[in-house]
Amino acid sequence: MNTKQHSNQPPPACSTRVPRPLYQLSTQFRNWRFSQSGLEQARTELNQVAVGRVRTKLEEERNVELPSTGEGPAEPSQVEYLTVQDELELVTFYLSKISQLSRAAIFHFPETVEATAMSYLKRFYLRNTCMDYHPKNIMLTCLFLATKTENTSISIDSFASRIPKTTNADVLALEFLVAQSLKFQFKVHHAHLAARGMYLDLQQQQQEEQQTTERLDLAWAHVQALLRAARLTDLEFLWTPSQIACAAWWTADRELTEPWLHNKAGRLGTTPTPTTTTTTAITSTTTPTAHRDPISNLGVGPLLEHIREISGQMLQAKERPIDKERVTTVDRRLRFCRNPEKDPSSALFKIKQAELDQASLDKHQLKFPHPTPASNQDPFA
Repeated sequence: MNTKQHSNQPPPACSTRVPRPLYQLSTQFRNWRFSQSGLEQARTELNQVAVGRVRTKLEEERNVELPSTGEGPAEPSQVEYLTVQDELELVTFYLSKISQLSRAAIFHFPETVEATAMSYLKRFYLRNTCMDYHPKNIMLTCLFLATKTENTSISIDSFASRIPKTTNADVLALEFLVAQSLKFQFKVHHAHLAARGMYLDLQQQQQEEQQTTERLDLAWAHVQALLRAARLTDLEFLWTPSQIACAAWWTADRELTEPWLHNKAGRLGTTPTPTTTTTTAITSTTTPTAHRDPISNLGVGPLLEHIREISGQMLQAKERPIDKERVTTVDRRLRFCRNPEKDPSSALFKIKQAELDQASLDKHQLKFPHPTPASNQDPFA
């Protein structure tokens, strides 16, 4: 006879699980967040490896050119290679070009396309260097790719024809490389969308206080300008979109924003918080090196400290114009330290391409050998 054993212990309490914010489930949160030191280290290591690689390829190019023409590129040891700062300035310049192109009458793309293309360009140069791929070419591919991922359809013929001296091949040849460098992670969470959500919250707050939205609309214009400037910086790698949006609103009108922050913190303080620890700073090897709590776990005091830091960087970017003369100097130096293996005009590139073409031809001939004369005869003759 079977008897059931009854335990005197009470059943385990059901744990309340709170859904994590959508952003914390995104690839952007997992793979494209850095600490300041982690970001600097990733770029420094990438630059050092690139300099060594380019120096080797320049030596190969020199060995190819000298026997055939008696002339060749300068000694690799005499070349002034790009520094991390040089590359940052060059990439920042072409980030501004994405913005100009997106807003130009020839395209007039939605702001989300512009913001996504700029994120793609910045992410690309966390995996590659300007000495291998010039940002002028990558910029166009990032913009075209963003039109597809953000559902703003435009044909490659229409896209390329509107940009002087640009062919379809110029854009499409780099598309797979860009997608691969992005790890095929195309979704980008933007601060301007979070800021729009804050606008609606603040609008409701104004209505509850029976105030007009005129002040809110004036602040909104300032917020948009700040967020456009923020896209030229590394802020999206260091902070969440909501934190950047909060900082933009706080900078534009802190008297309007701080009451909202206090109300938000009060509401969040009455709800249970997720038990899962979130890591929001990733190094180049995806190792957690720092931790910033989400807004729901911060008091207003610590949050305001973060907001002040973000605000300072946004204002600095907004007030500091791009030094075009400096960018021109860097671009001129890039001509002498560009990886010849990636340069279609170099002798080394042509040799490598000829080898690839020959290998492809040999493979094709092995698979489809030339027919013998007997096999050419008509079997029905």
